[in-house]
Amino acid sequence: MKKIKNILALCAAALLLTNCRGPDSDTSPFVGQVEFTAKVMGVESGGTMTIDAEDQKITYRVDALKDFLGMDMVVMLDLKEMMSYSISPKDKIYTKVKIDRKDMKGELPSKKEIDEMRKEIFSKLKATGKEQTISGYTCEEHEIIEKIEGVEDTKIWFSKSFLDRISPMWYAFSEIKELDIDDMLIGFPMKAEGKGFTFEVTKITEGKEATNDLDLSGYKELNKMEFMMKIMKDSPMGDMLDQFEGIEGITEQLENLDALKDIDVNLEKINDLMEQFN
Repeated sequence: MKKIKNILALCAAALLLTNCRGPDSDTSPFVGQVEFTAKVMGVESGGTMTIDAEDQKITYRVDALKDFLGMDMVVMLDLKEMMSYSISPKDKIYTKVKIDRKDMKGELPSKKEIDEMRKEIFSKLKATGKEQTISGYTCEEHEIIEKIEGVEDTKIWFSKSFLDRISPMWYAFSEIKELDIDDMLIGFPMKAEGKGFTFEVTKITEGKEATNDLDLSGYKELNKMEFMMKIMKDSPMGDMLDQFEGIEGITEQLENLDALKDIDVNLEKINDLMEQFN
């Protein structure tokens, strides 16, 4: 589990990298959709990112949620309005929460953490001098020359031109500009290959017509609890939920389950937990 976490952390850090001589001369903010595939520890999946760098919106859809949990869910960030959305395209419903700018600033790395990233990650990631065209972008190949927290023998291909096109969305925030990380900007990770995992951007579609994930016209807004109950009920977990008449009856049903008669169930704590979702 730690290795998977380190792999994901490395790919996230890679979003801060840049040095690819892509053939594209287009420097306009990117508007469109990115499709990708991934394989981790033998499990294959994929997903999409829909990006509108002009309007500062981005959505993430990871197929693994649907493949393994039966939940078709998209997460959208609207950085202009500072809102976070959870969306179910199948059910045409969504729920939203305001993004606290102070909380977001608190999630940014400190100067000390950035210096540690330079030392622990970027100093061990070197360009090989080789290039590869991926989804239309010419990217520079990098390799990890020294093990980074369990991740080794890994190659990553970066595109500077694509990262430059989505950067306006992030650099609208002065807090990010003040991080002083220009030396760490080597490109958008278009492909990665390592022990036990692969990742690759397989298709990039440009244009407003490819950004349907960003349009909530015709969708119904629900509160957080209603939204989660709806998508869970339509998933394999729905069979379990059907045993209960509603949230109010869950604790009563728990009292009657023979399987729990020898377990010390604190019903007050369960009620308190449920109230937190309302």
